[in-house]
Amino acid sequence: MEIYRIPEDLRFVNQIGQTLSAEEKIKLEIALIKLSQSQSFDQLLFWGRIEGTVANYYIAIGLNFKNNFEFPHKTFFYTANLKEFQNLPPLNPEYKEQVETFRQLFSGQPEKILINITGEDGDQPPADQVNPDEPQAVVKNDDDSDVEIKPPPKNFLEVDRLSYIVNAIEFECSLLPVGAVRLTPTHELRYNDSFEGLNLQEASKISNYQHFRAPQTQQKKELIAQDDALFHYNFFDQLDDHPAGQWSLQTDSSKYQITIRNLQWPGFLGYHRAATKIFGYAYFGDGIKNVDLAFQL
Repeated sequence: MEIYRIPEDLRFVNQIGQTLSAEEKIKLEIALIKLSQSQSFDQLLFWGRIEGTVANYYIAIGLNFKNNFEFPHKTFFYTANLKEFQNLPPLNPEYKEQVETFRQLFSGQPEKILINITGEDGDQPPADQVNPDEPQAVVKNDDDSDVEIKPPPKNFLEVDRLSYIVNAIEFECSLLPVGAVRLTPTHELRYNDSFEGLNLQEASKISNYQHFRAPQTQQKKELIAQDDALFHYNFFDQLDDHPAGQWSLQTDSSKYQITIRNLQWPGFLGYHRAATKIFGYAYFGDGIKNVDLAFQL
């Protein structure tokens, strides 16, 4: 969601019963301005809000298109107090399976311990809990032999879970209309200045929207790697994910305002106003995936 269009684009979010209060909008605008002044991005977007029992998390995403081959670099930020955004921590695949089993609501307390690695008394964890991929410090003994010093273990915090969820939703749901972006001769992605929006007939078809992520299917990988890819606009993966039926496209009474919801991640919303350059996506929900969707369809 474009940060300068938040008040206007919230009308799409209203369709799923969500919004931002006047206080939230004012504080969010100030925090986003501070973030844009302290960081260097080609584009800064408001990603959405994840609800917590004590406080909510507000997420922003910075995009850098220049000097990034075929797809921009994404950087995520969060704030729970709407005062200052902080970087989301990097993903650690070690806890992926455990995170996917979490079904409790977020609390809104970033430092809350979810997986205690250090133990209450601060003891070292068992050997099978030490991540072998973490860089190890090496020092020299008096006899010049190497002695490996392992970094102190870190507990898995709620902010680590937040990073997992935000990245999962972004990977599985982020979308845009076909034709909204193009490739340059150097294979850098840019917004397509000639894009005037999908027409009414095109906008009502789910096949005219694609994932906003680096291609994952072999067909699209081969397409985007070709020299003539700059003459194509459908080089990203289509919204034909498994399980089939997880995407729901809806239009309002005017047929011009299109919303696309993901039933696997309730709270995600893609949107486009036909025949205009207005499009985007956002997430307003509790951050819990509907893992039973395949049995509900």
